[in-house]
Order: sequence, then C-alpha cells, then structure tokens
Amino acid sequence: MNTRRNALYAALLGLAGSTLLIVSGCATPPPVAERMVISPMGTVLTYHRKSSGSLGTYDGQVVWTHAPATWQGQPVIAFGAPQAGVALHDPASFAIRAMLSADGKPVMAFDPPIDYAWPLTVGQTWSTQYAVTLYPSGAKVPMKRDFKVEAFEDVTVPAGTFKAWKLSWKDSTGETETRWISPAQGVATVKRHVERPATHAQGPGVLDAELLSHAPPAR
Repeated sequence: MNTRRNALYAALLGLAGSTLLIVSGCATPPPVAERMVISPMGTVLTYHRKSSGSLGTYDGQVVWTHAPATWQGQPVIAFGAPQAGVALHDPASFAIRAMLSADGKPVMAFDPPIDYAWPLTVGQTWSTQYAVTLYPSGAKVPMKRDFKVEAFEDVTVPAGTFKAWKLSWKDSTGETETRWISPAQGVATVKRHVERPATHAQGPGVLDAELLSHAPPAR
C-alpha cells in the first residue's frame, strides 16, 4: 500500500513539475526598447498642435522634416518645422543637441545632449543633469530632468495605432511632459502633452500634439 501511495505521490509531483516548466517556458518576456531607429532623411511627420500661454497660441498643423545638417562642425539631423523651429539631433542616437529658430538662428544648446537611458523598460526611472546655453546672451544654466517609463501600450492617433512607450518627465523649471514614442518605427513623438506651471520663468502654458501622418521619402 505504501509503495503504491509513494508511486502516486511521485507521479503527481512529476506532473506538477512538468506543468510549472510548461508555464514558465511560455512566459512572455517584458518588452524592451533597445534604441531609436533613425528615419530616412526626407521623412515628413505632420502633427496637429494646440498650445497656449507661454508655449504659444496655436491651433493647427505643424510639418516636421528630417534633413542632414551640421552643428559646431559635426553632422546632425535637423528635424525642422516652419511653424516651430529646428531641433538638432545626434545622427546615431537622436539625442537632442540644440534648438534653432525657424530662420536658423541658435536658440539654445544642451551639454551633454539630452537622451533617453536606453534600453527602455517599463517602470524604469533616471535623472539627467545638463547645462543649457542660451543664445544670444551666452548664459549657461544648469538643469536637471527626472524621467520615468510609465507604460508600453497601444496609442491611437489620426496617423494610426502605434505600439508606443509612454514616458514622463519634469525639469528644474517645473515643466512637465508626457510623451508617447515608437522607437522601432522611428517616430520620436506619436503624441505629447506639456504643461508649464505659473512659477515657470516664462509663465504658465499648455501644449498638446498628435501625429496626423508619417511619410518616408519616395524611393
């Protein structure tokens, strides 16, 4: 009787172990964003932007285009829009190095360039310290930005539904931003929401934007 009972226990334990192995083997690994895929030069992204206060009064389309450029003798990607100016990005990581006005004059530069802490995982947090050079005064202001990866989720905008990373951050001025990005598709902004508090040096402001279309260059 004991022999039969022991055999039954062994069989049950074996079955439980096999079930655990099957379940653990089928577990889905958490998502990871390794890096930003850089869109081809000539890619055009069109957004609907609505903003007010110190972020400017605007309600309409903003058209951004990727183009090669140089900054301080080094190659960069100029991501520019007539309505909003030009952001200069590192050609490998897409970290932002400087901002120009719509007519090409320097507005500010970031040292080191502002980037995400790749690879990204949900729940990840980090802080970045950098200096902002303000033109034309040349003043250099120390800044800090605290980041968090909030989620990896579907986000639907007029351009379609994207698998996107939801990031949030707050900087030394009190400005906060939530941004959805799709690194695998080379879209640095699918959707964003920015708020400046009344204590901000430029006053309060709000900005919302969402992607209307994403058009790579014709081959």
